[in-house]
Amino acid sequence: MDLTPAFELPIDLEWLNAEKQTLSDHRGRVIALLFWNASSVYSQNALLELSKLQLKFPEMLTAISIHIPKFTAELDNKLILDAHTRLNANVLAVNDKNWASWQDYSIESWPTFVLIDCNGMFVDLIIGDMQYKLIESKIADLVLDVSDNLSNKSKDMKPNPKNKSFSTLNNPRALLLHNDLLYISDTSNNRILECTIEGHIRRTFGNGLALYMDGIASEAAFNRPVGLCQSREYLYVADTGNHAVRRIRLLDGFVDTVLGNGAPGRPDKKVVSDYQEIQFNNPTDICVMQESLVVADSGNNCLWIYNLITRHFSLLLGSGELGLVDGTGIKAQTAHPLAISGSRNYLYIAEGSSSSIRTVAVPEGRINTLVGQGLFHFGLSDGSKQTASLQYPCDLEVDNKRSLIWIVDSYNRKIRTLDMSNNILSNSLITSNFINPSALTLGEDSIWIADCGSNSIYRYYIETDYLTRITIQE
Repeated sequence: MDLTPAFELPIDLEWLNAEKQTLSDHRGRVIALLFWNASSVYSQNALLELSKLQLKFPEMLTAISIHIPKFTAELDNKLILDAHTRLNANVLAVNDKNWASWQDYSIESWPTFVLIDCNGMFVDLIIGDMQYKLIESKIADLVLDVSDNLSNKSKDMKPNPKNKSFSTLNNPRALLLHNDLLYISDTSNNRILECTIEGHIRRTFGNGLALYMDGIASEAAFNRPVGLCQSREYLYVADTGNHAVRRIRLLDGFVDTVLGNGAPGRPDKKVVSDYQEIQFNNPTDICVMQESLVVADSGNNCLWIYNLITRHFSLLLGSGELGLVDGTGIKAQTAHPLAISGSRNYLYIAEGSSSSIRTVAVPEGRINTLVGQGLFHFGLSDGSKQTASLQYPCDLEVDNKRSLIWIVDSYNRKIRTLDMSNNILSNSLITSNFINPSALTLGEDSIWIADCGSNSIYRYYIETDYLTRITIQE
């Protein structure tokens, strides 16, 4: 087979976690490049696969993640490095702000892997996530040509050691207020915290290890848990990294699994006899409506509905294709639904990849777009659907008392409001230097806001327009 030399990386790439270097510096080793984007669930899956490959071939392989920005906010190197770190991706990382390497390699979509042999020759281009076994096999063949005396790599060519975090919180991604207690998804610490509204931790659910285990609070394990929802005696958890829905029995803290088997996939309609029959792909939120559990299956671009009594599981909406298309059931398209919030017979959805807010009739599965124009339309504009814009909203909460939807407009570093009476989007009165707001929950007179960029929790008193920081502590 005739091989061609791989393109050298552009000199103006910004290295995020290592000294500036070239592919030639790694000659003698197999190289795996991953072109990815921080807002793409598929890309996050692929980055985890790349990290696993680096662990599999620690001395024979150089793994480099090349971030390609979609949103304006993703030009910020710190935001991308933070996203990289939260996924525990121990690989070299660069931010290609000008898409230069993307064009060199004629990449058409993310995530895309590029394999380069130990002689610097282009070998293969593999598109999509969930490709670990295929790529592992190809690398296993390529490393047979790596000689021991060429496989060394100096320390300054490796990722810099991660700074230890001494903060109690590490990437808080979801909040829930229930019975004057604040529940926090301490996502990168792989646990759920139960706190007083003043911030004192009463109980911890999960042992902190990124594993998949049921059991008592101190022995159970989560993997990047995000969305939270309470119904009756249970706290439901979207256990994103385990591709499952878990629940915590609040009486005694016992954790078990409702749906999921720890592996990503796409489920089918069925009456569930065993929870392991169902596979999701990065579920990020859940909502209980009457006797049914609605799951935002972000990686499959779908919403599923599961009756907790009859155990009937079916598609609520979404064709599985990434898009912004209104309609009913399988005719509709969504783009990484990240958060859902219920109000009577309607759900409201925050979609990351389409920067949209949408409403869904339940159980009909009819979806309608309130804010959002398309996959590459985003910004910071107020007004009606024709003029309003967001940038990667990641959470929302329905406020029936004020006829508002509170929105975490993450990449704009804002909390926004959507008036439910006229669908007008506005900036809220909250003024703060949020780094990367990630979640909120609503109380009677306040909203609690999580900022994963600073690992902080805030309380905002709505009527008095007062914002205070809550210290989370043992």
